Amino acid sequence: MKAIFLYIRELLKTVPSIAWIDLDKGQLNSYELRPSIDFPAVLLKIEYPSTTKLSGKQQQCNAIITANIVFDFMDDTSSITPNDILEQSLKVYDIADEVHKKLQGAMDVTVLRTPLDRASVRDPNRADKLKVLQYVYTTKIIE
Repeated sequence: MKAIFLYIRELLKTVPSIAWIDLDKGQLNSYELRPSIDFPAVLLKIEYPSTTKLSGKQQQCNAIITANIVFDFMDDTSSITPNDILEQSLKVYDIADEVHKKLQGAMDVTVLRTPLDRASVRDPNRADKLKVLQYVYTTKIIE
């Protein structure tokens, strides 16, 4: 898991729009005024939902990487919003697309057995003023 995190972290450090990259440690779940991260941020979660035994000491792991792209705003997007303000408000999608383009198909044979492949994108509603786009990628690794 450490190697995957470090690999993805290095990839995302080359995206100039992203101010903060970290493991998802629940930073968005419990805070008073605002989470202790810079925005926009990418919080990474790495999971192995299933594995296949290859030998006594090796497994092929099906890995799921969730990249939560976090913004501290979601401005006006209604039908009466002027186009210039609307374009600025929708930059969250431009930044998310930059992250996706960096991750989709990314491959390093020393870390991953298969390229990262987007499985889903979610846009959960939140009670706070944060906008979170959840991009889920799959890959396989050998451990």
